[in-house]
Amino acid sequence: MQVTGSFDTLKADINLVDETFDVSQSGSYHLSIQTESDSVSYCICNTAVNTYVVLRNYSFPKSDHYQLTNNLTYIFENDDFLKLTYKNSSHLWISPCSTLVPNYLFDSNEAEAYIKFNHGKKANEQIQHHDIKPLNLINVFSCPEMLTNLLRKYQPNIRLFHQTAPFIETVLAAPSLTHSPGLAIFFYSRYLDILVVNHQKLLFYNTFQINAPEDTVYYLAGVSNLFNIDLLTTKLIYAGDLNQIPPELSILNNYVESIVECIPSNAFTYCHQISASFRKKFVHLFNLYGCES
Repeated sequence: MQVTGSFDTLKADINLVDETFDVSQSGSYHLSIQTESDSVSYCICNTAVNTYVVLRNYSFPKSDHYQLTNNLTYIFENDDFLKLTYKNSSHLWISPCSTLVPNYLFDSNEAEAYIKFNHGKKANEQIQHHDIKPLNLINVFSCPEMLTNLLRKYQPNIRLFHQTAPFIETVLAAPSLTHSPGLAIFFYSRYLDILVVNHQKLLFYNTFQINAPEDTVYYLAGVSNLFNIDLLTTKLIYAGDLNQIPPELSILNNYVESIVECIPSNAFTYCHQISASFRKKFVHLFNLYGCES
């Protein structure tokens, strides 16, 4: 693993760069960025051969929108790869605030009303939306206005997404989805996403706040009861890295038959520096590019 991290105040704690990466060829590469309140990560795909050749991650103390923007401004101004011009780029905002709307009911003029109805009014945030094409759904979400302005300053044509898109599409493509219906889960710092699918159809998707590991069992049991799913005979699909098991998963091992991992799309390959554990840890980020097609 190549680790350089030479910035004065914010250092890249993951810095994987393949020897084939060529800055002069950035116009044929795709840039995917993922932002949370305490980190920013990005990967670069050589679209000529569909191979990921760069992965970088910066972590910092959890911050409000202003400090997050300051951190990202510093990173964008100092990271040599983020200054390049790319063939295309996309951004993934990780947050618990989104709403799914069937595309035949969606009205872009009412996007803010959809978010307000489910999540309340969002100050200093822009309302965004994107397609989830396999299911004919529109995902409406809010993103800090300062963040979107910053992203478009450095990558003017960047497309904006929420984690809902790669999560749903990853689960639908999972070869381990043998039960009908099937359950999937993803953990974030203070909340989790739960997904139920059945034969390529979405039955349920929701986000739940968690304050203790036991909350996970409570919500998962409630969702499984809605769809008559027997947890003791079900394989729970987990998008993430099982080498870094959160306490919630350890508890769930007592209630489900087994826990299996979602993996990034097999439509892409990865340079040797990006190991399987990194691919699983950043599964949403690596699957983001596929959401654009």
